[in-house]
Amino acid sequence: MIDKKYFIDDRVIIPDKIKNMSNVEIEAEIARLESEAMNAKKENMKQVKKETA
Repeated sequence: MIDKKYFIDDRVIIPDKIKNMSNVEIEAEIARLESEAMNAKKENMKQVKKETA
């Protein structure tokens, strides 16, 4: 079996809007995005449940 090597690509460009955010703003944005993702997941679960019922 061949061992695969994994490399982290750190060539990410962070927009100035995010660079200029304070820690409080960053935490608030993370919380908002996590909440949004959780709601989308719940809606998806409801849709799948309707389709399989």
